[in-house]
Order: sequence, then C-alpha cells, then structure tokens
Amino acid sequence: MEAKKVLILAHKPPYPKADGGCIAIAQMLEAFLDIGVSVHFICFETQKHPSKNVKEHPNLTYKSIPVDTKLSIWAALKNLCLQTTSYFTSRFNHPDFKKEVIQTLNNNSFDLIVFESLFTKHYLKTVRKQTTAKLVYRSHNIEHKIWETQIEKEDTALRSAYLKLQVKRLKKEELKFWNEVDAIASISEKDSKKISEYNAEKTKTIGLHLNEKHLLQKDSSDRIDFFHIGAMNWKPNQFGIAWLLDEVWDEFVASNSAAELHLAGKSMTESFTKSLGFGVYNHMEVLDATDFMNSHKVMLIPLFSGSGIRVKIIEGLALGKCIITTSIGADGISVKHRENILIADTTKEFAEQMKFCMDQPKRVAEIGESARRFAKANFSKSAVNEELKALF
Repeated sequence: MEAKKVLILAHKPPYPKADGGCIAIAQMLEAFLDIGVSVHFICFETQKHPSKNVKEHPNLTYKSIPVDTKLSIWAALKNLCLQTTSYFTSRFNHPDFKKEVIQTLNNNSFDLIVFESLFTKHYLKTVRKQTTAKLVYRSHNIEHKIWETQIEKEDTALRSAYLKLQVKRLKKEELKFWNEVDAIASISEKDSKKISEYNAEKTKTIGLHLNEKHLLQKDSSDRIDFFHIGAMNWKPNQFGIAWLLDEVWDEFVASNSAAELHLAGKSMTESFTKSLGFGVYNHMEVLDATDFMNSHKVMLIPLFSGSGIRVKIIEGLALGKCIITTSIGADGISVKHRENILIADTTKEFAEQMKFCMDQPKRVAEIGESARRFAKANFSKSAVNEELKALF
C-alpha cells in the first residue's frame, strides 16, 4: 500500500529547534515520518529564524523560502491605510512562497495539507483551487487572545489604538480561518474548547509529546538557585522577565542575599546585562538548553499572556524541575499547585514561592520528582502518533 502523503506549510523552520514554536512544528513533522507518512515541507526562512541542521529522512522533501518579514513602520502604516487584514499576518503573504506552493501542488498529489499556525492562512485559497486533499489547521495558540492582553501594556494612547485595530482584524481573520479549513488540530485542550465554541465538529486536541532524552537526563544541580530560559524576541517573555527583575527580584534578593537568578535564551543579548541586578547572571543563547536547565534547580516562568502550551514547561516537568509559573503559564496543563508545580500570580506570591524553595530544598526535590512522573504519564509520543493517524 502506497504511503500517505502530507504537505506542511509553516511560517518558520523547525530546525534549529530554537523556541517553542519551532519545537512544535518539528514534532508534527517528525511524528508524521514516524508513522510512515511521506512529507513535503515548505517554510519561510527569515533573518530571525534561519533554517539550519535540517533533519534528513528518505520520506522528507524540505524547502525553505528566504523572505524578509521584519517589522517596518512604513509597512505598518501602509497596512493601516490600504489593507483590511492584520499587519501581524500580512507580513507572511509573499509571492515567492505562493509560487513554491503552486509549483508543489502542480507536481504532487497529497492526502492531507497542514497549515502550521495562523500565519500561513494567506495560502488557503490557492491550495483550495488546486487540490481535493483534506486541509488541517495546526493551531499553536489563539493568536488574538495573546495580543488582546498586550493592549493594556502599551504605554501610549496612539500605540494602544493601533494595536486595538490590529487585534480586531486579527480576531476576524482567525475566526474566519477556523471555519474555512476541514479540521483543526489544537495543541492544548483549553484552546480546543474555545475553538469548539465556533466549530465543535472540526476540532480535536493533538498535543506535544516528550522527547525521550529529557526523561533520561539527570538533574546535576546541587543547590537551590533560580533560572529562566526562553526566546527574548517574544513579547510575553520580554514582559515577564522585565516584571521579574523590576517588581520581584531586587526586593527578594535584598532579604535573601545568597539567591541567584540565571537567564538564558535566544536574543538574550549581552546589552541586556546592563539592566541586571545583584545575583543575576546572563548566559545569553546557550549551546544546549537541556544542559543549562539541568545545571540549575528552580525554573521561573513569569508569563502573563498567551495560550497554547508552553513547551519549556513540559520540558522542565520532564527534567524533574520544580517550576514556579503563573496560572496563565500553567494553563492547558493539568498540574496541581504544591504537588507538581508552584503557581504564583502576583509579586508577593512569586516572592513567597521563591522563599519556599530556598527554605525547603527537600520539598523542591519532591515536587520535581512528581513533575517528572506527571510528564511521563501525560505526554507520551505514542498517543500523539495515534492522534495523527486519525486525521486522515
């Protein structure tokens, strides 16, 4: 029997696995290959997300299209005056990508076509015209929800008004896209429930799975310290770390002088060091994220906007880390406070949970071990593979 054929369209490369989005894209790509599917993959390649270390596989055809998607004031104004789509998605509407999609569809037939994230929505009409394949939207999160929470954080009335208009457009596009595809595969159960309010019969949850290497790793940290690792070119991370440093850390370290905070991640530039306080260390982009996480004890994820599932939380759970995060950070993951994670939503609560960790290292170890068991029970690769088969 001939293998099923899938075309995946993505807004950024899966390799290198530089952030949660890249990891999510790579997981779906690799899962299809694992179940014997032939995959044709086309993605944007930008200065922010170059394509490197591409996986080689006999059933994989991989193509990256170099495109400039950088933010531009002129393009933003042009979008405001001359377009009706949001500036967020319009940056990914490019003739070179469209040309590659058309050429691929002319030369191949597919059983399934996957649109990775809302930013590939511009190619839906083109694909519809040229194929009868089933069209699936892989929802990483609910995009308009992320940006709605950013509006109140804008510091000027003009920026706030512009963002409100863009988010209104984005929401309209997103809801429309949900109803135009044949099926939706959402990463988180909570997002699935929200999307299902608009089209329940189309939506299912296909979550992320653990990389086996995380379960095989050993915690090499020998004392209580704190760390965060994440891409600092993502606004929710920028806001969260700024909040942690400005609102929590200085006061906390003043009464806990032995405390250390270690920061790492993509775009964690050296200039960021200038604003760091006492006991804070900037490791910038590290060679191996797992090694970095293993060498520190308590993971901090101060997240105040977003949907979907935070990949780094799943990795941290699998590595047996005691994690302090917000309710939003833990959203979509059925963890329990003081059992396999620590939840803190305010400045006071965050400081209290950090103090709890410093005072009770035995409980930190117990919570970390419970986190590892939880991850192993809830994020198996075999379950994801079975869910993918059901898409056809």
